[in-house]
Amino acid sequence: MRDIDPFSIRLFLTILEEGGIAKAAARECIVASAVSKRVGELESLFRVPLLERGVKGVTPTPAGEALQHHARMLLQAMERMHGEMSEYAQGIRGHVRVLAGSSALASHLPADMQDFMRAHPHIKIDLCENVTPAIFRSVMEGTADVGIAPDIANHESLQIHPYRTLTLAVVMPADHALSDRAELAYTDTLDFQQVELSQGSGMSALLEHAARDFARPKHTNIRVNSYETVCRMVANGMGVGVVPLFFARTHSDSFGLKFTPLNDAWARPMICLAVRDDASLPSASKAFVAHLQQRGVEERFQDSLLTSMTRHRDVGWPSMA
Repeated sequence: MRDIDPFSIRLFLTILEEGGIAKAAARECIVASAVSKRVGELESLFRVPLLERGVKGVTPTPAGEALQHHARMLLQAMERMHGEMSEYAQGIRGHVRVLAGSSALASHLPADMQDFMRAHPHIKIDLCENVTPAIFRSVMEGTADVGIAPDIANHESLQIHPYRTLTLAVVMPADHALSDRAELAYTDTLDFQQVELSQGSGMSALLEHAARDFARPKHTNIRVNSYETVCRMVANGMGVGVVPLFFARTHSDSFGLKFTPLNDAWARPMICLAVRDDASLPSASKAFVAHLQQRGVEERFQDSLLTSMTRHRDVGWPSMA
């Protein structure tokens, strides 16, 4: 098969965006016959019609729709390639595109990233926040190198590495009827109005699934876009919510809130690192993932040590006599 001309691929996408060959030619400042010739070459190359021509313009055939999908990914990859090569020329030695969920961003990730960037000043990191399903989807589609999110959504076809454990808690006003409990089951909260993250988030899906397991109705009148806003709404008497326990460090006193850990088995999900393929991951991304994995290993070792020390303290140290 002959090499695919990137300009022909771009022209094909322009035709579909404009809805016609003449409009595409005008946009690209070339004659319409040249555009038609490029399309013909693509159809000859792939041995299948790509466009259906009608009185109202052109539409893609099923093969054309498939090419449209691959063409977009190809041009995005080429743009990233040019961008990264330009960065190397300017002294940058790597580029990592990261998508992270609010749980990771509000906990250890900022400090862990800062440590990595200090150790690797020539590696550029682009970070954006998104909801868990979109994060995993972007990694699968290749628009992100690393996804960081709780392991609570479908991530088939991705390679997953553990990062840090997330402990979920019920947030409520300090004088709430449940505030005297040391821990809670999620079913304890279902008699009260719920404040949750927006539908489509991994956390929302997790809570919907939990409520179905209990065969209990869930009363959710308020949905917001961040855990910070969940806490603010709860502080103003709008209901109770489920948020990561670490929000207690900054919101207990200033907002007059109580954070009580959930004891349900699903309430300690792992924040994971998702990549499409370990073997093909660029060296900069591999270094970033390895750094975060090491931070997680250190956290789990410290937790294990603390648990062991607490157990010894509770049962008494063995006699040295």
